[in-house]
Amino acid sequence: MTNWRIVVAELMERGIDLYDPAVRQRPWPGVRALIFSLIDSDTRLRAALRRDSDGETNGR
Repeated sequence: MTNWRIVVAELMERGIDLYDPAVRQRPWPGVRALIFSLIDSDTRLRAALRRDSDGETNGR
C-alpha cells in the first residue's frame, strides 16, 4: 500500500498505534474496519486516494 504511512499517522492521531502489540493481537476485521473508516471520513488518506485515482501521481 503506497499510502501506508498516512494510515499509520491517521490512526495514531486517533489513539490507535498499529505497531502496539495489543493492537496487533486484535482480530483483523476490527483493524480493517478502522482503516476503512479513514476512507469514509474527510482524512488525508481519502484525499491521497482521490489524487491517486485522478492520475496526479508520478508513477506510484
